[in-house]
Amino acid sequence: MIQRKQTIFLFLAVIFLAQLFIFPVYGFEKEGQHMLFYIYGLGAFSFDYFVTIALNVSSILVVVAVIFLYKNRKQQLLLCKIATLLIAGLIVAIFYFAENAKSLPELVGYTSEIRPMMVAPLTALVMIIFANRFIKKDEELVRSADRLR
Repeated sequence: MIQRKQTIFLFLAVIFLAQLFIFPVYGFEKEGQHMLFYIYGLGAFSFDYFVTIALNVSSILVVVAVIFLYKNRKQQLLLCKIATLLIAGLIVAIFYFAENAKSLPELVGYTSEIRPMMVAPLTALVMIIFANRFIKKDEELVRSADRLR
């Protein structure tokens, strides 16, 4: 149901995660030259970064599944926990690959900087935690209504 608060948080999480495919998360600079690091590689697609792509796509798919499973709150709670783990893994993988990219031969002498888009997975993680909280409140409300009957 679109009217629920957690749906808005989950939708925002999907938007933040989808933006990772468009904007760089890390940058390298040397004497006016810029190299940008995306979750799919250093400026262009590379199979070396398959882990970050897989984690991002799977977390987006799990969050979308949570949105459409609004009739089964227990399953929503479980999938929110799975999405939280996937996004935490995505954050770790992004930092790992960005730090390892510094040692590439074509980046010798470049200084590194974290780009503003690095906040997107953290924001998506917070949005999923908020959605999880509201799903729990809905479950408690349904249980209390069942007790009154």
